[in-house]
Amino acid sequence: MLICTPVQEKTQEKANKRLQELKNKADLAEVWIDQIRDLDLRTLIGKAALPLVVVCKKPAEKGAFRGSWADVAVQLENACKFGAEYVDIPFNMPKNLSKKVVHSSTSVGIKKKTKIIISHHDFRKTPSSQWMLKTARAMKKSGADIVKIAVMARSLEDTFNLICLAQRLQAEKIPHILIAMGKGGVLSRIITPFLGGTIMFAPLKASRATASGQLTVAELKKAWSLIKK
Repeated sequence: MLICTPVQEKTQEKANKRLQELKNKADLAEVWIDQIRDLDLRTLIGKAALPLVVVCKKPAEKGAFRGSWADVAVQLENACKFGAEYVDIPFNMPKNLSKKVVHSSTSVGIKKKTKIIISHHDFRKTPSSQWMLKTARAMKKSGADIVKIAVMARSLEDTFNLICLAQRLQAEKIPHILIAMGKGGVLSRIITPFLGGTIMFAPLKASRATASGQLTVAELKKAWSLIKK
């Protein structure tokens, strides 16, 4: 199970410093390139102190990218070209563009395969179990190495539904990242290593959380160690 720390910085220099700070403290860093005003993506990836998950988020997903979906696709294609470990494709990206990014991850001339995360975020609610399972399967069929569904848990039942989904995906051998956001969804972050989860997001400090209910790296590691005992 990998711990990934989100990085949201306004300049490339600050992003580089944050990545250096994370070396040996997290397994991966999720870099929101939409936040970086003076982005030099090739250099950012090439000099990163740890493997990166590259995301380019539009305002609907709490990001700052104001370009078109075609522009998002170009950024993610470039991330593949420059050797990012992972790129995150929003599930609602037009399918023709999503396919281009997936194809670029294995194109001739790329030194290593970039792993594809296809993600869906719902900051208001938890959709039905049937909808989430159908969506996860569609993500996998669209070329995802890992499917990601992050939803807002309004009740303990919502969290349990996500946990049940994790069990189903584990049985179907679909690698996943499933997150119930909000205080009531913390259990989903703690139990995920035991249900086939692949990556969980955690900041070094609570003040740098990028989603409701995130535990810090130290809190997450402590919780996992207690369960293992």
